[in-house]
Amino acid sequence: MIASSARLSEVARLAGLLADQVLDAQIMSRPVSDQHIRTLLSAAFLLDEYGLPLPSLLQQIVHGAKRGAD
Repeated sequence: MIASSARLSEVARLAGLLADQVLDAQIMSRPVSDQHIRTLLSAAFLLDEYGLPLPSLLQQIVHGAKRGAD
């Protein structure tokens, strides 16, 4: 199945909004659900698979997840 450009754009938009909420929660020392992190990483993998750039806030979360895995 080939994803449409509009759908991928919507994934990127929603991932950017969720990334903003997650980063805000981290700054305010509020808990972040594991499901939100998994959702963001799944969106990052999907966008990368189709060669689309990640929203900047999503890039920050992916970078943080890579550092945490090391």
